[in-house]
Amino acid sequence: MRLFARPRRDRDGEALVEHLVTAWTRACEGADLVRNVDTVTGPTVIPPKLVDITLGPPTVLIAELQPGMIPADVTALAPRIAPHLDVHSLRVEPIGHRHVRVTLLDADPLDTLVQLDPGTDLMLGRDDAGHALRLDPIDLPHTITQGVTRSGKSVWTYALLAQLAGRDDVSLSGCDPTGLLWRPFRGTHHADRLSAGLTDLDAHEKVLRAVVDEMDDRIRDLPDDRDQIEIGPARLLIVVVLEEYPGLLRVLDAGKTRGDDPGQRVRALVSRLLAEGAKAGVRVVILAQRAEASVVGAFERAMCSLRISFRTDNRASVELLHPGTDPAIADAHTTAAPGVALITRPGHTLTRFRAPFLGGYPEYAAAVRRATS
Repeated sequence: MRLFARPRRDRDGEALVEHLVTAWTRACEGADLVRNVDTVTGPTVIPPKLVDITLGPPTVLIAELQPGMIPADVTALAPRIAPHLDVHSLRVEPIGHRHVRVTLLDADPLDTLVQLDPGTDLMLGRDDAGHALRLDPIDLPHTITQGVTRSGKSVWTYALLAQLAGRDDVSLSGCDPTGLLWRPFRGTHHADRLSAGLTDLDAHEKVLRAVVDEMDDRIRDLPDDRDQIEIGPARLLIVVVLEEYPGLLRVLDAGKTRGDDPGQRVRALVSRLLAEGAKAGVRVVILAQRAEASVVGAFERAMCSLRISFRTDNRASVELLHPGTDPAIADAHTTAAPGVALITRPGHTLTRFRAPFLGGYPEYAAAVRRATS
C-alpha cells in the first residue's frame, strides 16, 4: 500500500507527513517495536510501516505490522511512543490481523466526566476510545477494585451499587466496616444480609456464613445435567461486596486468641465463595485501598478475573493486580486523575477507563432510596 496523506496535499502537509514518518520510525526503534533481520550488510531493525496518514485534527496513522507483531504490542508501547510524536497519547485499534489505526491525541480523552447511563446491563465506565464498558450482571465475574483515598474508587462503587440496588434479579450482601456503604440500604430487602461497622464484629462472619450456607444449598439442588444454577426470580444473583476488606481482616486478626481466630474463619468463608460461588450464582467484589499480597493473596487474585485499579501509591500496586503492565503505564498511573482507572477483564487487554459519575454520597444515598422504594 502506497503511503499518502489526506486531506492536505500542499507543501506544508508534505513536510508534516515526512516529519511524522521520521518521528514514528525513531520512536518505534527507541521503544523496541521492531523486527530484527540479519542481512548481508548486518543487522537491520524494521518498525511497523506507515501506509496511510490522515492529517487532523486528529491525525490518524495506519501502520502495517511486521511479521510476529500483534496490535497489543503497539498498545503496550504506545506510552513510550506518544511523547516522540509530540502528542499526549495514542489510541490504537486493530484493523484485521495485519494493520492498526493509531490516532494521535493531543489531550487525555478521559479528562471529562462520564455520566452514569443506567440500562438493563451494568455500566462500569467508558474507555479512552469512547466505548461504554457494559455487561449483564450475570456476567459479572469475581472482582477486585483498589485505589487510594480520593482516587475515585468509592464513586465507582456508588455507581455500581446504585445500579444493582433496584434489580429484581439481584440480592446484595457483604461487609462494610466503615458503616457508610450500607447505610442507605437500611430498611430495604437487602438489609438482612448486610453487616456494617465494627461494634459487632461477629455480624460480619454471620453474614458471610449465611451466604455460604445458601451457596451450599444451591449446589446440592443442582440437577444432574447442570453445573450452574439459573438466575431468576426464584434464585437471585447474590453480589457480596467486601468494603475495605484488608482493614476488616486486620481488625479481626487483632481479636485473635489462642482458641479463637475470627480472621481465619472469615478468610475461609471468602475463599469458599470465590472458589465455588460462580456456579451457584454468587459474585464477590473485594474493595481495598491497596490489594496487598499479605491480605489479598495469589488465590484471591487468581479467582477475580475482573481487576480494577484507580490511582495507586506506587508501581508495585499496579503490577500486583495487572501483571506484565508496562512500567511506564504503571508509573504514570500513580498520578492518575480521580475516576481514571486501569481495568483487566476476560478476553481484553489492559485498558484505561473512566468511572461513571453518579455524584457524591448524598446522590448515592438518594439513588439507592429511589431504586429500592
